[in-house]
Parts: sequence; C-alpha cells; structure tokens
Amino acid sequence: MTMKRQVFFLLIGAAFIILLISVSFFVYLKYKQRSLSKSNFKTLDQYIQQVPQEKLDKAITALKEELGKNPNFSEAHVALGMMYHKKDLLDDALTELKTALTINPDLGNVYKEMYLIYKKKGMEEEANQALDSYNKLKESK
Repeated sequence: MTMKRQVFFLLIGAAFIILLISVSFFVYLKYKQRSLSKSNFKTLDQYIQQVPQEKLDKAITALKEELGKNPNFSEAHVALGMMYHKKDLLDDALTELKTALTINPDLGNVYKEMYLIYKKKGMEEEANQALDSYNKLKESK
C-alpha cells in the first residue's frame, strides 16, 4: 500500500471517529436538556401557583413575546397555559397545553393540568381521557 493511500485511510478513520464523538456528544446534550426540562416543570408549576394575580399579565406578555421569537418552545406554551388556567381563561389554557403536547408529547404533567381544566369545565369524558393519557405516559417511563 502506498503512503498516500495509508494517509487517506488514516484521515477517513479519524473523520469517522470525530463524527462518532460529535453524535455521541449531541445525544448526551439532548438527554441532559430533556431531563432538565422535566425537573424544571415541577418547580414551574409551584412557581406559577405563587405568582400574584396582578403579575400574571406581565408574565403572560413576556411569554407571548418569547413564543413570537420561538414558537416551538414547548415549556413556554405549558407555562402560558398554566397562567391562563390560573386566570380562568380555560379555553386559552387548553389551546396552549395542546400546542405544547404537539411539540413535545412527553410532557406528562400537561395531561394533569388538562385534567383539572376539563373537570372545571364539566367535561368528564375529556378529563378522564387526559388522566388516562397521563397514567399511560407515566407507566411507560
């Protein structure tokens, strides 16, 4: 085998190893981001429950601005839906929560929030479906 050919195969092998390392690192970062967003969701719920009613409008405006820049930010849709729920804007809350699930169907706690909203609206069948979806997702993890 000629020297040029050996160098060529060496470069191909090095490029392949760099590609594998890059893909592995990307997968690791996605996993970390996903686990962080799940852990932050519980604190988000607690935080929103403590936000005074008069500050909700500012928070809603800020979230809408963020969603204008990044419409696929599922956690922002969740937060907006929860804030709408707190303000008793139930239809708007459901719209935001459904949008969040469309973007990221693994947000199981969203189903619990939807369950509460459907119960408030007297929509028993939808409430039970949301609860079933939550339980199925919880069991699959």
